[in-house]
Amino acid sequence: MKPVSSTRVKPKRVKSPRIVHQHDRRSHWQIFLLLALLAGIAWQAYSFGVRQGGFNEAQASRELARLTHALDHSEAALKEAHAEAVRYRRQAEIEVDASRALQEQLVGIEKENASLKSDVKMLRSLISDDNGSLYVRNLVLRQLDEAGHYHYAFSLVQVLEKVDVTKGKLLMKISGKLKGKRKRLDRSEFSEDGEKVLKLEFSNYQDVAGEIILPEDFKPEKLLIEFLPRNKELKKMSRHFSWNDYLLSSRPEMSDIHE
Repeated sequence: MKPVSSTRVKPKRVKSPRIVHQHDRRSHWQIFLLLALLAGIAWQAYSFGVRQGGFNEAQASRELARLTHALDHSEAALKEAHAEAVRYRRQAEIEVDASRALQEQLVGIEKENASLKSDVKMLRSLISDDNGSLYVRNLVLRQLDEAGHYHYAFSLVQVLEKVDVTKGKLLMKISGKLKGKRKRLDRSEFSEDGEKVLKLEFSNYQDVAGEIILPEDFKPEKLLIEFLPRNKELKKMSRHFSWNDYLLSSRPEMSDIHE
């Protein structure tokens, strides 16, 4: 038996095997394909449900566009109607104000017309009755706070056309009772200025006013107003007025009470 020779073995370096994972690009594409497949299945299911429900997207879009256009048109019409209503309201307010002003004007004209008719009637009566062309208008008597004190006002009117300027003297007398006895007071006895007559000169009318101061215990009954013209064309005017009838009132028409 041959002896075994010892041969020296050179050691070799052993390389460990490399483990390689299989997560490459193919796995990513597979996931994407799976997701796309699921999305397609979902869309098909949605479309099937829509078709089954009778929904038409194109028709719905057209209807939505039509309704949107109609809404825009309606809003524009509403805005225009509102503006028109504001204009009509303002116009109506203006017309109401104008109508009210016109109505007030008509009322004033009617009153003036009635007054003129009354004046014409009175003047015709004076002329037809040959009462002359002088008369007293709007006599007013007002009692003042102090006892026996009164305020008077009236207009003396001359209506004869051929007389341009009327000249003359105005007299006033108050008749009544003093302590049960009849008494007549001249103007100098009750007027503030103490004058018996007033000298007047006027064209068509003359306003006369003043204060009356009566004696204590004197009870007035009638007021006499006389005018003595200097014009030869005019006649003397003499008018009596009941005191109580004209006290605290304004009478537009003359009340003639002759002596």
